[in-house]
Amino acid sequence: MRKATVALYLVPILIAVDLGAKFWALQVLVGLENPIPLFPGISLRFIANLGVSFGLLAGSPWAVILVTAAMTAALAVWFARSTSSGEPLAIGCILAGAVSNLIDRLLNGAVTDFLSFGNPAAPLFTNNLADIWITVGVALLFGGALLNSRKSIPVRENQSP
Repeated sequence: MRKATVALYLVPILIAVDLGAKFWALQVLVGLENPIPLFPGISLRFIANLGVSFGLLAGSPWAVILVTAAMTAALAVWFARSTSSGEPLAIGCILAGAVSNLIDRLLNGAVTDFLSFGNPAAPLFTNNLADIWITVGVALLFGGALLNSRKSIPVRENQSP
């Protein structure tokens, strides 16, 4: 099965998993006073993120929605036009995360974050599975670009004087 086909099936699955996890978080974590330890350095806590990363642009919800929708549309076009073997999987992960966060923002007025990293009392950041999909997709894109750039560098033979 081609990577593009796998990515095409993977996108709705990743969206469903993230939205399901967010639904669970909204049912279980809202109103809890203390975070729930999951693993060392990872805990569960509810945060409604009105902005983007680290709460940026929290005061401009429609600007966030419009920019996110435009970027998601651009990703969908890139995904559809991709001819590289590795790009569809990477773009698919990013697209799944972007679509899921956009749906969450449209339905709930904010993005549901629930995975806290660091000290439970003062976490470094809190995100969700969609953010992880986006991070994995970006890492795959960069990794693929690095591999492709290394392949295109000509090998010089030792020349003696």
